[in-house]
Amino acid sequence: MAASKTEQPPRFVVQCAKGKAWKTLVVEEDQAVSERALREIIKIKPRGYFRLIRLDYNPKADYEGQEFDWKLLQLHDPRKGGTSAGKDRATAKRRRRPRESVPIPIRLYGLALVLGAVLAVMLFLLYGPPLSGQPGKP
Repeated sequence: MAASKTEQPPRFVVQCAKGKAWKTLVVEEDQAVSERALREIIKIKPRGYFRLIRLDYNPKADYEGQEFDWKLLQLHDPRKGGTSAGKDRATAKRRRRPRESVPIPIRLYGLALVLGAVLAVMLFLLYGPPLSGQPGKP
């Protein structure tokens, strides 16, 4: 393998969150094109998490052209309502969201309990009480 380590231009990548990983959607060498792609993707799916990162070539890497240093340029967080710069991400960790109250379906649980009791009473009346001393059995 040749030891020629040529300089490569930086690449701009748009990624979307998939679970704990990030899936690459767009790779461009022009930042303006990748920012435009990010805006279009956000218009299509505004509730998704997207990020724009800059990949810089790592000339000290053992695998030529396969290792890059990256920097977060923009992050779209739908909970915040927009796209923010990378430096705002560190302060976002310190902010806590208030706990959301989840309504408990008490009426539904009560209805299920009442219907179950009515069904049990109907079966009891229909088939009668269980007989403990049946004739012909010791």
